[in-house]
Amino acid sequence: MEGFTNLREYLGTVEDVSDLDALLLLNPFLEVIRSGNTTGPIAGTALGSIEKFLHYGIVGLQNPSVAFAMNALSSAATHCKFEASDAASDELVLLRMLQVLQMALTSECGQVLSDEAVCEMMETGLSMCCQMRLSEMLRRSAEHVMINMVISIFERLKTLEDEWVYIDSPGETTKTATATTAAEKEGQKNGHFTTNAPHMSTPRPSPSPTLRTEQNESKPQDGETLPPASSSNTTTPVAATETETTVDVVTTESGVMERDNNGDTDMEPTPLRPYGLPAIRELLRVLISLLNPHEHKHTDSMRLMSLSILNVAFEVGGKSISRFETLRTLVADEFCKYLFQLAKTDTTPLLTLTLRVISTVIDTMRPHLKLQQELFLFFLIERLSPSSGAGSRNMVIDVDDDGNISLVPVSPGAGKDTPGGMGEKGVAAAKSHVDVRSNSPSVYGRSGKNHGPDGYAMVSPEVRELLLECLLQCARIPTFMVDLWFNYDCDLSCGDLFEEIIQFLSKNSFPDPQGFAAFDSHTLCLDTLLMFIDQMVERIGLTSSEVLLEGKARKRLVLEGASLFNDSPKKGIKFLTENGVIEKDKEGDTTASLAEFLRSTQQLNKKSLGEYLGKPENLPLLQVFMRQFEFSGKRMDEALRLLLETFRLPGESQQIMRVTDTFAEVFYESKPPQIANPEAAQLLAYSIILLNTDQHNPQIRRRMTLEDYMRNLRGVNDKKDFPKEHLQEIYEAIKHDEIVMPEEHEGHLGFNYAWKQLLQRSKSSGPFVVCDTAAYDKDIFRLAWKPALAAIAYAFDTAQDDATLQKAISGFHQCAMLASHFKLYEVFDAIVVNLATMTGLLEESNSRNMVPDPIVDVAGQKYVVSHLAVRFGRNYKGQLAAVVAFAVVTRHGNSMRKGWKKVLEIIRNLFVNSLLPGSMLQIEDFVSGNTTSIPLKPKSPPPSKQQNRRDGSLLSTLSSYLLSPYSSDEAYRADPTEEEVESTMCAVDCVTACKLEELFTDMSSLDLEPLKSLLTSMQEVGYDSKAVEETKGSIPYNPVTVLFLEFMVTVAVRNQERIEIVW
Repeated sequence: MEGFTNLREYLGTVEDVSDLDALLLLNPFLEVIRSGNTTGPIAGTALGSIEKFLHYGIVGLQNPSVAFAMNALSSAATHCKFEASDAASDELVLLRMLQVLQMALTSECGQVLSDEAVCEMMETGLSMCCQMRLSEMLRRSAEHVMINMVISIFERLKTLEDEWVYIDSPGETTKTATATTAAEKEGQKNGHFTTNAPHMSTPRPSPSPTLRTEQNESKPQDGETLPPASSSNTTTPVAATETETTVDVVTTESGVMERDNNGDTDMEPTPLRPYGLPAIRELLRVLISLLNPHEHKHTDSMRLMSLSILNVAFEVGGKSISRFETLRTLVADEFCKYLFQLAKTDTTPLLTLTLRVISTVIDTMRPHLKLQQELFLFFLIERLSPSSGAGSRNMVIDVDDDGNISLVPVSPGAGKDTPGGMGEKGVAAAKSHVDVRSNSPSVYGRSGKNHGPDGYAMVSPEVRELLLECLLQCARIPTFMVDLWFNYDCDLSCGDLFEEIIQFLSKNSFPDPQGFAAFDSHTLCLDTLLMFIDQMVERIGLTSSEVLLEGKARKRLVLEGASLFNDSPKKGIKFLTENGVIEKDKEGDTTASLAEFLRSTQQLNKKSLGEYLGKPENLPLLQVFMRQFEFSGKRMDEALRLLLETFRLPGESQQIMRVTDTFAEVFYESKPPQIANPEAAQLLAYSIILLNTDQHNPQIRRRMTLEDYMRNLRGVNDKKDFPKEHLQEIYEAIKHDEIVMPEEHEGHLGFNYAWKQLLQRSKSSGPFVVCDTAAYDKDIFRLAWKPALAAIAYAFDTAQDDATLQKAISGFHQCAMLASHFKLYEVFDAIVVNLATMTGLLEESNSRNMVPDPIVDVAGQKYVVSHLAVRFGRNYKGQLAAVVAFAVVTRHGNSMRKGWKKVLEIIRNLFVNSLLPGSMLQIEDFVSGNTTSIPLKPKSPPPSKQQNRRDGSLLSTLSSYLLSPYSSDEAYRADPTEEEVESTMCAVDCVTACKLEELFTDMSSLDLEPLKSLLTSMQEVGYDSKAVEETKGSIPYNPVTVLFLEFMVTVAVRNQERIEIVW
């Protein structure tokens, strides 16, 4: 109470609130909070008073000693002690303490808190979140407070400019914080930490909150009751783990001095610095460490809490985090590593939050996470794809020259798995598809391996939906597809991620009976694919980059050469040399170029590579290969570990000796001070290989000790011993970390190995580039059109509602527009052929060989009710396809080549069935000066005396034919039903809507190539040369020939300036 008396006297001397010394004002209240001799209500009242001081602005930045006051407040609140009563009352005090911590950090005065104070406050909040004996309400409240505090902390990150540099590791560690991350160890090695750096202990999920353990508080005072499990020390992780004396705060005019319980006081005040990067990095490190899936002390509830807080942190400051290398390194290594391993879980809440955090991190830090994003996207595709069947990654969609859509296996040998096998075109298409997989690690341990043959079926529908939605959320980014093509497909060291995703979206646009039955996944995939097409349409403008295309072509050659090398090194090297991938130097030697290829190409089989390098004739190549490594400054075991990550040691003893001797020779060239001569280097290299086998072979019972190892190497270093410390370091490294051959890496060990390689590759892979440009659209459309067209066609064919039909029609229009714009004529032809096939009008009618079709009169007009007209009138989707096809052809006719033949075949069949508009049937009789329609059949034969009349005029002969479709009095089919008449009228209306007359309206605007293709197709469709050759005697009348002859005359007349070329 003496403190409050002194405060009252001091307040009487203050005239303005802004002149209040903040430390003097708060000190009496802080003493109550940390005394431990007060009850919960009194401690809560003191906390409430402090909260009001901050909330009402009584304590502000303008007050003297505000920095020391706020740091003293932080220390007192995090070491709050009081006598316990009932659990509910005590938790109210703890809740009030959380509110004070939140107010202290989020108010304007929070910016003067030190790094140590912020770390202590966050440690307290995290500890309360993890104490399972506390009520659910209090733990949730603590999590909410933590989130608000994290928002404030990471908002501050936006204003920081200079990166704070660590100089040494935290000097004070406890038993619970002795484990350091790999990043910290690396930092310690490079001298990037300081002994004054703030440190946070990782919270432990203690089922019972520990009581006071300070030496001076281990026994209850007179009349004091120790707090129960829910008491104040629950909130103090430092108090719960430390065994040192409690630190009190003594104030001076110039600063804060620390005094322990022995009464010794430091003479120098501790300078205070506002918190910044050190505290933020330490907070991030602790939150990330809670995600470690292999740390069994961390429960899923702790991981969920940490993920919630981290998600908010990256939503607020993700882009700012990427500005600082110390934070960036934490995220790119440990954070992403733990997140991707958590993504394997089938626990829905944990998976949901994990995927959300991954999406947030990638979205905010994409330029710095190029290979991490590649790994994650390949993981999603791998887990969402069955290991076999049509939806597997081994099948790709292909469209042949006739517009037929099929699934082609990546490897030609798999053709028998497809319905009907593969023809020659299918095999050729399969060969053109190179199986390109990511070099990034598989989350399941081995690159390119799925999680089991039945893994796809074992994934629950809920998990599939979450994974698919995460993938599609990424794909909805406007530049996402272009970014993938630019950053991965054109990068030799990365997989063809763009092609993989396009194939995945296309194949999953088809409903899969094994697939996502619980939700409408195929619609989502189709919408995403159409969105990609639509985005390209909006970006129409620029042209492609030739440099990237050259790199893409080279990548294909390297991948094909690597595949051949894995089967036969000689064939692979021959192929690569012929294609210029392996080049000769000035002396005509390819050794250096080949060594670089073998060192840099990740797709090579490690076993094949080791056997090839171990052959005696390849010794010069082996020496050049070895000299590509940088061994300077490394111990021999570290250098050997680095080397054996690139290939597997061959099995023959002579080959092993050759590789080991060459390694020792090259390593000795780096001048290691501990090794006297090359012979000593060879012996040490053999000893490391033997030690690795001895320490980790399960069949060896008695393992070599350090003394045994040193004894074996006694006197071999130029008749001297190797330094004891050097051998001990080698022994300990091998004992605790086995040198594992590349193909033996599996499970967690395999993932760690591959992750290490990913981090190594990321140093040279460059940043992820966002490509907000249309410059590459032509090239990515060239890759994507087949699966896109297949998905659109399937959606159109199976659509049960107008919305899906509208999407498909729009997709056809946009694909045709892109093909025309990019002058991809084979693509445009495929689109037209596909649409023409779906109309159902390509099937020839046999009506000319049968009884004539009946003619009906509707509203004064005569119509022929043919089988084709009825069938077409009933086919609603066929009618839509016809309208779309002719709209596309009319608008982009200049882009059509082979597609003209299918269009003209439709026109022929419409003509034969009397469905063409009358205006297209009119021909001019130059003899009589009249116009007449082309009849389908001639009238009855005239008298024989007129048969010999030859006036040489075809048009005069035609003028003698009747105007009706039939000239004879033959019997007709039975009268049509009302439904057949109605279907015929629908067909007539559809043909009218197709506006076929406009197709030939402006033939003069066609370029020469499409014009030639049009005339060639007219000749092929309208004139059956084979039938004419087989005919004996007079050639029978063929109205189709007459029709197309009239079309050709029309085209020639409208292209008079090009008549020589056209005719």
